[in-house]
Amino acid sequence: MLPKEKKISVINLLTLLPDEELNRIANKTNVNYYVKVLDGKSVLYLILYALIECQRNSLRTMEDIFNSSAFKFLFNLTAFKTVKYNSISERLSVINPDFFKQAYELIFKQYSQYYNDVEIENHKLIRVDSTMIAEAANKLKKGMNVGLKKNGKKQIKYTIGYDGFFPCTSELFTDKQCLSEDKTIPEVIYKYANTNKSSIFVFDRGVQSREVFCNLNEQTTLFVTRLKKNANYKIVEEIEHGNNRPVGVLELIDDKKILLKLYHTKTLNENNFRLITAIHPKTGITYYFLTNIFDKSVEEILSFYKKRWDIEVFFRFLKQELNFSHITSTSENGMKVMLYMTLISSMLVLIYKRLNQVGYKTAVRRISFELNEFIIKLVVKQCGGDPSLVFR
Repeated sequence: MLPKEKKISVINLLTLLPDEELNRIANKTNVNYYVKVLDGKSVLYLILYALIECQRNSLRTMEDIFNSSAFKFLFNLTAFKTVKYNSISERLSVINPDFFKQAYELIFKQYSQYYNDVEIENHKLIRVDSTMIAEAANKLKKGMNVGLKKNGKKQIKYTIGYDGFFPCTSELFTDKQCLSEDKTIPEVIYKYANTNKSSIFVFDRGVQSREVFCNLNEQTTLFVTRLKKNANYKIVEEIEHGNNRPVGVLELIDDKKILLKLYHTKTLNENNFRLITAIHPKTGITYYFLTNIFDKSVEEILSFYKKRWDIEVFFRFLKQELNFSHITSTSENGMKVMLYMTLISSMLVLIYKRLNQVGYKTAVRRISFELNEFIIKLVVKQCGGDPSLVFR
């Protein structure tokens, strides 16, 4: 692992894309079955390069990139092969997304080596949230209808878990029933919690289902969220009378163990939860924090929830710097591919940003500059100073 103070180039990071392992995944997922040009790795490199180089990526942009000598030279692709944008669109609609999912998981492990065990242990807090992206209804083949007009827009939902370093889990949702966060956020949490038992999940008030809270508790999955002020519950034990003592920018009213009442009934669920009530002294707003963690202080619980904001910053980065607010492929299959590729690209930028101690915009800009400078160096070395031997 590199020390924190040592800088790294984008070329060093690209060398961490394990070629042999990608070949193994390609064989395992059969992603290259009956394909002559747009094999799995070529599509991966194409989308990765396009997301970094182009602020407004599109199928036509990817056509131009794939057909450029610079792109082929950088990733050692066959020079005479060319594609059209409609071929890229068709390929994205049928290519096996499991190749990109497994590639994402592999690269996640590769890039995680830049964090030591203590750092990783301190980042078991998983912020989970969703973002919606809209497209014209006549373009999007599958999605959630927006508004009453049939000729309006459709939306898709991406629900992502972020550990403070990287996006660690994600799902795409297109069915209308998935408009509810009670459906999508728990699904992402359940899947991740199955293999990451020590994680703590933090999510916002979009999730209010008592069944979800109880399921998480019964599976010993730790969480912190906010409860709406009109929630019905029974106090089991008063843990602390807050007496308005300061807790960060808030003042603690009380900390208690409760039983939640099920919706529209007087039935109490048998699961014990912890409800921390605090007030903002300047605004007078009261906040209700719900958790199933009893061995942490009030200050720690509130600090967990405060870190939920990190995923909002991460979403803004994805949309502003990696074109995540634009749907490149309108097929559900293609959207899954673009999701995993956007997450892979984000990890590249986040590692570069951290080790070189720069901002998001600077990281993306410098990665682009370094890629182009590296291509020039390769060209000069390959052709003895005569670029026309390569760019013809």
